Amino acid sequence: MAILANLSEMRKVIYLSAFFFAALFFISFNFIKSAYAGTISNTSDTITTSRPSASTPISADQAAAATSVTIWDNKSIFLASDSAVLWPDTGETLNTVTVASMSASGVGGAGKRTVYFTGTAANTHHSGDVITSAITAMHKVQFTLTTPIPASGKIILTFPGTAVTTASPSATTFSFNGLTTANAATNISYQLVAGGARTCTFAVATVGSSPTITCTVDAGAGLAAGQVVTFLIGCADASANVTTCTTQSPRLINPTKTAAGGEGVATTTADIWKINIETQDASSGTLDTGSAKIATIESVQVQALVDPSLTFSIAGIANNTAINNGNTGCANAEVTNAGIGSTATSVNLGILSSTINISAQLLTITTNAPNGYSLTATSSGHLINPATGFWIADSTTPTAMTAGTPWFGLHPCGTDVTAGTWGTGATGGGINAKYGWPTQASSVTLASKATGPVGLAGTTNGLTSVEYAATVDVSVPAGKYTSVVTYVATPTF
Repeated sequence: MAILANLSEMRKVIYLSAFFFAALFFISFNFIKSAYAGTISNTSDTITTSRPSASTPISADQAAAATSVTIWDNKSIFLASDSAVLWPDTGETLNTVTVASMSASGVGGAGKRTVYFTGTAANTHHSGDVITSAITAMHKVQFTLTTPIPASGKIILTFPGTAVTTASPSATTFSFNGLTTANAATNISYQLVAGGARTCTFAVATVGSSPTITCTVDAGAGLAAGQVVTFLIGCADASANVTTCTTQSPRLINPTKTAAGGEGVATTTADIWKINIETQDASSGTLDTGSAKIATIESVQVQALVDPSLTFSIAGIANNTAINNGNTGCANAEVTNAGIGSTATSVNLGILSSTINISAQLLTITTNAPNGYSLTATSSGHLINPATGFWIADSTTPTAMTAGTPWFGLHPCGTDVTAGTWGTGATGGGINAKYGWPTQASSVTLASKATGPVGLAGTTNGLTSVEYAATVDVSVPAGKYTSVVTYVATPTF
């Protein structure tokens, strides 16, 4: 009986030892099998803009043809030139508008802001309808393989959150915005092996609840360990040998902002998103895994103010000097001949006769006005002899001057002068220089330019040479004739 008892105990020991060895083998085998999946190295996902998309409800009904809407301030930022979509509800129509600007917080009510448009929103929208601005970016996903991928193996990129294929921004993921299996080949450029020796067949799908892009490597050969793989999602180069993009066509839409911060706060925090990368063999068995992090954060708005500027000067021109002295934009080089040089505040035409007496000044304008400037003149009245009340003929309509036919006026010359109004060339009849004179009530425009700035170095814009000329005959009584002219330079900001 003792022998049988010992034999029974021995059997129990052997059985327990065998069970322990089998359990140890199972645990070890599974540990080795689990440890077989490596970690993909050097992972990155670089996006062309980290700015979050904007999405928020409007806070009040918006009438048709409105030029702005009030929105709830959830820290979404709409910037000038953004394309914004006003989404419809029942019985409404979607509108796309261009943003002109966005107000500070509280404009439109507490917790609200106003978004202004460059045009109008054609249709009505109700309070609670969403306005969005989708910010698209190209993704450059790059990583180094740890384990070789065999022929017909797979590379799977999984984006966070719930799959969204519409053009509307999401708070949980990068919206795929119509990226599908059918068009992936023309929207994703890549390089599996330098020289384009390996190619992808793409599939875009939802795995679980997340949007994924799968590249199935061609059946010709696999990819070696240490190979650097690049995907350019949103690149229209449509090439299998690309690591930089020539023709960007961003498609994926950045998520909306969810982290703390926003305009007007001391610190804003980036939203962090994770893209998972997995490689598989031809039987869909996992080889390696890895992930890349992406940060989206509001753009930094930088602004400064440049004060409007204007300078205006009048300079005299000496006698016996070309009237275009200091102004190469004036092609008329005839010489002043009044016998007395002008100053900044005085023009003396000397003793008049049947010849034409000429004097001149140079007017110089500089301004940073974006819409240019105009130079006009008014006067106290005719060139008149106060003792007799007789005045030398003139007109606000510029007219050619003929020696010996009484006439008086001024003639501007320069790059900004309208030749069709004032004529060109030397003084004296025909289509040449024309002379006009303003009145107190009727000004004349001497020069203008519709764009600015004006007076930049190396240009002749803003320079106007003004000729003063008069001629008389025996019908003009002797005496001293005078008038006053006033010039006005008006920049257009």
